[in-house]
Amino acid sequence: MALIKAAKRDGTGKGVARQLRRDGRIPAVLYGGAKENINLSLELRGLLKTLEVEGSNIRVKVIDLDIEGGKKEKALMRGLQVHPVSGWPVHVDFMRFDAHQKIHVKVPIHVVDEDQCPGVRAGGILQLVQHEMEILCQAGDIPEAIHVSIKGLEMGHSIHLRDIQLPPGATEVHDDQSMTIVTIVGVKAEQVEDAAPEAAEATPAADSSAG
Repeated sequence: MALIKAAKRDGTGKGVARQLRRDGRIPAVLYGGAKENINLSLELRGLLKTLEVEGSNIRVKVIDLDIEGGKKEKALMRGLQVHPVSGWPVHVDFMRFDAHQKIHVKVPIHVVDEDQCPGVRAGGILQLVQHEMEILCQAGDIPEAIHVSIKGLEMGHSIHLRDIQLPPGATEVHDDQSMTIVTIVGVKAEQVEDAAPEAAEATPAADSSAG
């Protein structure tokens, strides 16, 4: 379970956000659970370290939000805004954790059984077309990943959304059941033509005749 430290902040708006960022912090908000929203600020360095450790799994993990002053809340990270140039976080949305609440969540897709895939063994290339899947499930039952087995998958064959086995209680959100998740493609050998060696141009030697 990830731990993120936070402090309450006074005020909202661009001016407050700019001042926080100058101080090495970023604005955040905690909402949900039939309680009042709490405006927060997070230390940027601490958040970056947590994101580096957790990676994309941070979106499917329950977070211990340690709010300055002794208040602790369990939450899910529901929104992470990043700067379009630097890629650094600029704002975070947290939702209070309720294990029985149904939510939409994007879950990473992990391919398994690659060593038992005849298409890969024959030299095919595994292409993961969709890297995550949006599902509807209870917040307490969010899977860390959707595991897609390619055992027995032949060259040129694919696995589609309709083929995915979801955890109990979870349903797909995407309507297109024919959407490709993973496929095995062959590699076309490049035809290299031997170029005919170019004839070297002879430089005629100048005749020197004794005068």
